[in-house]
Amino acid sequence: MRQLPRGRHQYAREAVVASQRGRLLDAVAEAVAAKGYARTTVADVVNLAAVSRRTFYEQFPDLESCFLAAYQAGMELLLQEIRDAVRARPGTDWRDRARTSVEAYLEALAARPAAAWAFSIEAIGAGSAVLEHRADVLGRWVQQWRGLQDLARREDARVSCTLDEHLLVLVGGIEELVRDCLRGRGAEQLPDLADRVTNIAVATIGPCEP
Repeated sequence: MRQLPRGRHQYAREAVVASQRGRLLDAVAEAVAAKGYARTTVADVVNLAAVSRRTFYEQFPDLESCFLAAYQAGMELLLQEIRDAVRARPGTDWRDRARTSVEAYLEALAARPAAAWAFSIEAIGAGSAVLEHRADVLGRWVQQWRGLQDLARREDARVSCTLDEHLLVLVGGIEELVRDCLRGRGAEQLPDLADRVTNIAVATIGPCEP
């Protein structure tokens, strides 16, 4: 392997900047979860991230943009973990895929309690840019359920097409169950919702049983 040159060089600088950014994204989620978005300050974030205010402002113009970046990164990670879980079980029917998706979603949130609180609860009051991205994420959730229903229709002729607005109600309802659990029982209890959420999803997108 080629050795990096001694002293200052672009590779080292890029690594430092990436490390600082990652710490800032983790820190803003932790701070917001602990204090609430409205009470969180840049000082809280830089203290947790162990970086200077100058470093913060080199990366982000304000707290909202930092939280938005953390929210975007967190949602992408969450979506990827769900996709990975489904791909790890090829050949299963649509109901099994629904359960796998739900379990992966809940377990990923339970593994990151600060992020779960920050992105599921505090994001609602984190500014218009965050709300706009949240709407985009909800739309992507709808399309994921639409893809699962397409599979269900290929497997079962009784499955009809569900309107997107009904799938959006499904997505919003799942989010509300998550928020209720976070507030009342804590993130570690989220995986216990798997049966309820899976049953609701299957009833929404599956065939009407007699």
